[in-house]
Amino acid sequence: MRLLPRALPLAVLLLPAVAAAQEPPPPDCSTPRRAAITWLGSLQEGAERPDAAILCFDWDGAGVSGAERLDLATKLKQALDVGGHWVEVDDLPDEAEVEGTDRVRLFETKLPDLYYVQKDGQWVLSARSVRAVPELHASAVSFDVESYVRSLPDWARVKPLFGIAWWQLIGLLVAVFFGLVARSVVSWLVATYGSRVIARQGQSADGNVVAQAARPIGTIAMAGVLWYLLPLLRFSVRVNQIMNLAIRVLAAVAVVVVLYRIVDLLSDIFARRAQKTDTKLDDQLVPLVRKTLKVFVVVVGAIFVLQNMDVDVTSLLAVGTVGTLAFSFAAQDTVANLFGSVSIFADRPFQIGDWVVIGGTEGVVEEVGMRSTRIRTFYNSLITLPNSLITKTPVDNYGARRYRRTSTTVGVTYDTTPEQLQAFCDGIRAILQSNPHVRKDAYEIHFKAFGASSLDIMLYFFFETDSWSVELRERHNVFLEILRLARELKIEFAFPTQTLHVASVTEPQPVPHKEVPPEEAMAAKVIAFAPGGDLSRPAGPRITDGFFAGQPVRRGRDHDADG
Repeated sequence: MRLLPRALPLAVLLLPAVAAAQEPPPPDCSTPRRAAITWLGSLQEGAERPDAAILCFDWDGAGVSGAERLDLATKLKQALDVGGHWVEVDDLPDEAEVEGTDRVRLFETKLPDLYYVQKDGQWVLSARSVRAVPELHASAVSFDVESYVRSLPDWARVKPLFGIAWWQLIGLLVAVFFGLVARSVVSWLVATYGSRVIARQGQSADGNVVAQAARPIGTIAMAGVLWYLLPLLRFSVRVNQIMNLAIRVLAAVAVVVVLYRIVDLLSDIFARRAQKTDTKLDDQLVPLVRKTLKVFVVVVGAIFVLQNMDVDVTSLLAVGTVGTLAFSFAAQDTVANLFGSVSIFADRPFQIGDWVVIGGTEGVVEEVGMRSTRIRTFYNSLITLPNSLITKTPVDNYGARRYRRTSTTVGVTYDTTPEQLQAFCDGIRAILQSNPHVRKDAYEIHFKAFGASSLDIMLYFFFETDSWSVELRERHNVFLEILRLARELKIEFAFPTQTLHVASVTEPQPVPHKEVPPEEAMAAKVIAFAPGGDLSRPAGPRITDGFFAGQPVRRGRDHDADG
């Protein structure tokens, strides 16, 4: 309070200086920068100077006279404000003579028709720019809002926040509301009718995938509604600049997300179609193509978004190219893996679901990616192998086998007669002929050798199946049939034995006589095991349902037991 009497005279002395600082500069068209300041500063709200506003224009060259001059100067500023085109006056040259050019553009990359030229020692907006004003204003200002604003009550035109009036704030809320409504409606329509259109084309897709693709389409619709409604609110040029940039980025990101979701949708459709084909190559290609397209969409989408943010993408790409080369040298293993994936798809050494042995890794191929291949081992762990390693390592593909070999030796006792041995070999061949999964044109069943304690018979045959479980099951059935055949022919299987000769004073005991069926009976037994024979059971004797893996257990019922 004691300082107040001393501060008042100082404030009175400073008031003229403050007022002078707030006064706009005098009209000046000697340089492009001062010409722009003269035009824009003379049309600021609360500091309008009509005579100065029309000073730096080439009216004579454009053939404009009278009151039309102020109207065009005002319309040009209004079109730039609504479009969010901020004139960077500090970037314009402040010299009377601009070296190397006779014209200075108002903007570097947009609105090329707007530029200053030097005429009679003054810098003026060119006649071509003046003639372009009506078209520019019509494209930016599509509706006359000012007349309606003037009819609003006084409270609606009060500016409580950052120079924004109440009617503009209310209009912003209404615009956002309509944008959200448009987004919801379009998303629902696309999700509802998109699945029907896909189904009408004979395709099928997951409903969740279609719904995810529909949401960004609705976002694009919302951006379109806001793009149309927000200019009607007549915000300042800075606010419009920020809003236009936000809408462009929102629409660009939504477009990228739409393409990203379309990749998912198409991949889902092709994956369903691939499941219906016999080949597994398409099942293998769909995940790789999905990942490749997604990376491509993200990279191109990022460039698209940056362009909408007015970023110089050309220089950015140049820097990115140099960085890519440096990254390639630093990440040679990654590049080698990428080329390895190309080699795998070109040579096709295996497919998804094949049983393979790669180096010391054995299992079933589960996924082939851009960098690595995943193999599910038989103890259910997941091993990831770099694709570059696979191209340098021998690949033993058990899954590519058409036939699965069985090679074993059966030993019978030395008291087996030649006739029994011959009938036994013939019967085994008949068993193989009866089994539907055994290859019929390539098997070898022969008396192979005199073993240390047995007569050895070689069994060499193939199963025609692509399933390990079927192979094991049918081998089981064949071996059971061989056991039944041996029982029918009175043949005993040998096991390692030793004969010990002991001298004794006791009376020698007669050796039990082994019963050998007659040849006719043995021939009948062999024929009975042939296809269609009375003793032939290619599926093996069945006591229960077998309890095979993946097969449901059949439970008995009370009345079955009663029967």
